[in-house]
Amino acid sequence: MRVLQVSNGWTEGGSALYAEALACELASLASIERFGPGDVHGRRAHGFQGTLRDPAAEASFRARLGGVDLVHVHHLAGLSLSLPLVAAGAGVPVVITLHDYWLACARGQLINLDRERCTGPEPDRCAACLAPDLWVPVPIALATRLPRRRAAVDDRAELWREIRDKVSLFLAPSRHVAARLQVKATLLPLPLLRMVLPAPAGPAGILRLLFLGSWLPTKGPQVLLDAFSRLPAGSAALTLAGPSPAWRGSMAWSEALKRRALATPGVTVLGNVVGAAVSEVLSGHDVLVLPSTWEENAPLVLGEALAAGLRVLASDVGGVPEIAPEARLVEAGDVAALAAALADEVRRGRGRRNPVERPSMATHALAMLELYESVLAAR
Repeated sequence: MRVLQVSNGWTEGGSALYAEALACELASLASIERFGPGDVHGRRAHGFQGTLRDPAAEASFRARLGGVDLVHVHHLAGLSLSLPLVAAGAGVPVVITLHDYWLACARGQLINLDRERCTGPEPDRCAACLAPDLWVPVPIALATRLPRRRAAVDDRAELWREIRDKVSLFLAPSRHVAARLQVKATLLPLPLLRMVLPAPAGPAGILRLLFLGSWLPTKGPQVLLDAFSRLPAGSAALTLAGPSPAWRGSMAWSEALKRRALATPGVTVLGNVVGAAVSEVLSGHDVLVLPSTWEENAPLVLGEALAAGLRVLASDVGGVPEIAPEARLVEAGDVAALAAALADEVRRGRGRRNPVERPSMATHALAMLELYESVLAAR
């Protein structure tokens, strides 16, 4: 079986790391090939329309379909939304894993320009989100552009409808993402990408809190820092770890947050944590805090924390409540509620939950191969 894995990357971001790990694991079971932005040759299309139908991406992708039995799409950002239709048009069945909301939402997180959660795609609302300068008030920026942008939004919505009709199988790491995208999908929880050992009992001391994720406003590290600052001095320690990608084309947001974190007593700042270091960092903490303000789907760090036996304090949105029903939940973005929950965790002190068994990548790959075979058999 020849399977072409499609991803917007292989080394950064949850979906990219998962795509790479899956491709590596499947390599002993099938013939696996990869297609990403680096495989596109020729002049790329620009602007919003270029994200929908990029002729260069389509041509490069079409050239790779010869002899391929199945295409598995993980993410199309930086490529072209039309690629599943190119594969289907060539008679190659397509499987898509729903990692976020990008197929229906150009911003991927169902978050508008004001960082507010969106109720869902709607033509006028989506057109307003396509402001060329994200820092200019939307009514001013789009006063003369809304009709043209509305047409682009309609075009994108039509492409998404075609994809839903032509894709052979959608896979959902959470029921929530399938419901939000309004597609019928097979539930397939994400596995551990690496071995995570149960965290050993820690020595006596103050509570150790951990944020491990991208330093982006939608991930909520600023909300956590606000809440942590309300705790009595010396009552807990907080580690902020993870990569600092650009936000709206600038590093200013994460750099400002880092300066503030470094100036806050009790806070330790780490950079990106990868590979075996993830298990090591988890073992040195008691509570994982997921203060996201967007509707997380199935964050990999959540499964890793559960496998390590950490307690989880998280926002009450997205797929997190579904994946970690034992987690303590607070209203997303509510600093006071998060501070109160942190204070309760401080009173509980150190201590962990029983580790939660998560599927291994090897087991997951076997299940994936069976799904591929079922798609091919159905044809």
